[in-house]
Amino acid sequence: MKDTFVCARLVAPNQIRLLLRSPTSWEKERFWLEVDSQSEIALHSRKIDGDQIDFTLPAPLALGHSYFVYTPSLGNIPLDVSEATNFRDFDETYSYSGRLGPEYTPTETSWRVWAPLASSVSLLLKKKRGDTSLYPLKRLSNGVWIVTLKGDFLHASYHFRVVNNEVAVDTLDPYAKSSLANLSSSVVMDERKILKEASHLSLPALSFGKTVIYEGNVRDLTVDSSSDIVHKGLYLGLTESGRKTFEGNVFGLDYLRFLGITHLQLQPLQDFGSVDETKPFSQYNWGYDPMQYFVPEGSYATKPNDPESRVQEAQQMIRSLHEAGIRVVMDVVYNHVYRSSRFAMAQLVPNYCYRHSEEGKLSSYSGCGNDLDTTRPMVRRLIEDSAKWWIDAYGVDGFRFDLMGLIDVKTVEDIRLYGKKKNPDFLCYGEGWEMAPDEKEPMANLSHADLLPRVGFFNDRYREAVRAYCAGELSEKDHFIYAVLGSANDWADRQALFSRLTQSINYIECHDNATYYDWLKKRGIHEEQECLSIIKFGLASVLFSFGIPFLHAGQELGQTKYGNENSYNLGDLINKLSIKMLDSRFKIAQYGASALQLRQKLSFFDWQDPKELAEKVDVLSFGDGLLIRFHGENGFDSKEVDFLYNPTASALTYAYPEDRWILFDGGGACYGARLLGRNVIIPKHSLLVVALPPLHWPPYRGR
Repeated sequence: MKDTFVCARLVAPNQIRLLLRSPTSWEKERFWLEVDSQSEIALHSRKIDGDQIDFTLPAPLALGHSYFVYTPSLGNIPLDVSEATNFRDFDETYSYSGRLGPEYTPTETSWRVWAPLASSVSLLLKKKRGDTSLYPLKRLSNGVWIVTLKGDFLHASYHFRVVNNEVAVDTLDPYAKSSLANLSSSVVMDERKILKEASHLSLPALSFGKTVIYEGNVRDLTVDSSSDIVHKGLYLGLTESGRKTFEGNVFGLDYLRFLGITHLQLQPLQDFGSVDETKPFSQYNWGYDPMQYFVPEGSYATKPNDPESRVQEAQQMIRSLHEAGIRVVMDVVYNHVYRSSRFAMAQLVPNYCYRHSEEGKLSSYSGCGNDLDTTRPMVRRLIEDSAKWWIDAYGVDGFRFDLMGLIDVKTVEDIRLYGKKKNPDFLCYGEGWEMAPDEKEPMANLSHADLLPRVGFFNDRYREAVRAYCAGELSEKDHFIYAVLGSANDWADRQALFSRLTQSINYIECHDNATYYDWLKKRGIHEEQECLSIIKFGLASVLFSFGIPFLHAGQELGQTKYGNENSYNLGDLINKLSIKMLDSRFKIAQYGASALQLRQKLSFFDWQDPKELAEKVDVLSFGDGLLIRFHGENGFDSKEVDFLYNPTASALTYAYPEDRWILFDGGGACYGARLLGRNVIIPKHSLLVVALPPLHWPPYRGR
């Protein structure tokens, strides 16, 4: 029988298929279905088609049992029931809304896990003295399994041993709230204590139009070895105040406060698989490879093998940022996982959580080898439950969805609505690239921006137009105007992209693009001062555009990544926020902070309706320069505010019929200064903001 191959699959609720490759004829062979090693069902009705034998059962096969197809010639053949996840009524029958994960009290703990295909599930519990005990779970309805043990199991480590298709696998709990280092074990936590210690500091109300996002990484923001931060590269590093650079400039938490940003977007905090948590500084990775959606990453904790450390220190970091007046946005990766075969939900329920191609292979629109199918009810539930946990247990103020175009509209909107209930200013935005077809439900991509009017989308049209125009490409003027006005009104050859102005996330660099400095160098702009002038111009253009400004850490300094566009694993030298750079170019950071301060005073950036903007804006050209004028309420008791752009390498002049007050020039904001001008000069690669003088102007305050 060495040339014989056989496997058995459940291909319909009442149909078993055997694939038999053998030189032997099987037409006269007898077959039985063995159930739980206790009973047998004769398989009589069959159809033979080449190497395929199909058996029709008298009734649909019930899941949750051990099944073997038995024949005297071959013995027991395990029945693979994984295809049941694609049966028409599977989601309706097995979707579950009750509690999952461990439920701890000092006197008893219950574990619940969803594994509808499994024939058995056991709890492998490691007790404090080190021995491991095995406890069988009882199957309930909806494919949920449960066990309750008396005693105090706080911080007990555990796995589930699940048997699917007669193969036993030990796996983590997808609903665990903490773990030991390197995915070695799930851990029982006191969730009530975690929720009690969450950061729920009430920050002043903030309109979306006044939101300014700064993207950074827990490690990058504090890891520079020359800083005086104690907990470099860790959660606690962002809790330390009073830290200084060589030149006495603020650094770390105080630097973020100095910039005046409203939101810090932190790259993934959910536990990822690419860094050895016990030796975090021997490797580097941004963390776009999640493995546990409820658990904070351990490489940022002081004690990665202590399940309390990562939880408490992540909470403390967010609390400190809130106390500094900075909201926290989590960069979440709900489109794929690090290793599809090791992801806990995939081990518990084979063939369920990933999208597949027509050929049956795992789809990889993400480019990472697997795509989560967020339209499956229990995948959606896992994602939404983890998002709710980060809101409730850590107090995060928003989510940035990595590759949001691979997540369905309903999942994104469900999360946004939950966040808004907790926090009226809750922010949701993401990468709405059109990466995959709408198979079951519409996906959260730019084509469906009208379905998500209160969700932001990274605007790559903005990125391309603004960085090119600021660098002197005058042919991009119309695209620049379209971008600065929020991409929400038709202009020149472009149609409106958004229905609300704050749907546009305006950026010219982010973590996986070239920095603007490197982009300029690649375009042949090698003279350093010219390059820095363009960077300041681009920085001001982003901060004075309609939509939500987005700055990448170091952009305000003209930082380089030495030509690397995607430095996700290239280490601290390439990725860190550089103290040396900050000291040498601190005036550029001051310029950016000053522009941000003025933006917050200009009330028209609160406009949401593109029609209102279209009615109150004029666009004029003067030579190679551009003037954009806003009429009406502006926060300065002035009838008009003008933005004059000079993208050229020479100074330009604009002649007004009467004096204008200067609000912002190459040195930054100067509102309140008695600077009058009719013939105003706009230096090369720069932006000037002026206002029609009001009857009663604020007293002189200087710069």
